[in-house]
Amino acid sequence: NFPESVHFCGKIEDVTDEDLKKAIGRREVHVVCGGPPCQGFSVAGLRKPHDPRNKLFKEFVRIVDYVKPQYVVLENVPGILTMEDGKVYKEIIGQFEKIGYPNMSVRILEAATFGVPQLRSRAIFVANRYGLKNPYPKEIYDRTNYKPIESAIDDLKQLGRDPNINHEWTDHSKQFEARIAKIAAGGSLYKTFRDAFKRQYRGVPSMTIKENHGGCHIHYELNRVLSAREMARLQTFPDDFIFSGTMKRAYWQIGNAVPCLMAQHIATAIGPSLEKCKD
Repeated sequence: NFPESVHFCGKIEDVTDEDLKKAIGRREVHVVCGGPPCQGFSVAGLRKPHDPRNKLFKEFVRIVDYVKPQYVVLENVPGILTMEDGKVYKEIIGQFEKIGYPNMSVRILEAATFGVPQLRSRAIFVANRYGLKNPYPKEIYDRTNYKPIESAIDDLKQLGRDPNINHEWTDHSKQFEARIAKIAAGGSLYKTFRDAFKRQYRGVPSMTIKENHGGCHIHYELNRVLSAREMARLQTFPDDFIFSGTMKRAYWQIGNAVPCLMAQHIATAIGPSLEKCKD
């Protein structure tokens, strides 16, 4: 999808300083963005260099420390702010302070306020090396004019499966479809499985989309789960952005992504501040 970019296809821990040097050369890096998963985060692990619980977060810090960008943007779920009674949040702030980013701040941003047809709150950490106030985007929409789910995907409901554009979904048996047909908007197929198989509402943004052990949310009208392309639309990916690999891998990539439109607004907010950054 980005043929002009430099790619490293592998584990982040296998990216060496030499790889970074080769890719960057003498160019200045303005921003490094990342979204290390928070599962397993612990204060104890953050303080121990070889603790596997926070391996990916530590790799992110390592790369930032080597590249030394003007700004850092880190995305995570809002729950990270209250993990271990806020100690994990404070430790993350401390980790970046140690490598030269003393003023990291965080705000919880709602994707729907930036025109994303999905309710998706995320904690957005921003830091810079210059002691400048960290910029954040201004909200554009509110609950009175959020973009509804059907504005993004209604034109796809009559389209058959098309792997060429990732318009694929989990196969359902006739019995499973019959069960789905009984679910009203806002209802779930399972009483105890809250993160998947919930029937979407019309007229409002979709619920937070994700791939959860094979389960996705159910279409507001059809008796099937959302397709990978429908999920991509709800994450505001353009239709010409194709996800490689199996359907399940496409679901994973899309469900773990930051909505493109939200990312654009964050980038647009930071852009003017780059002019103020002087070494």
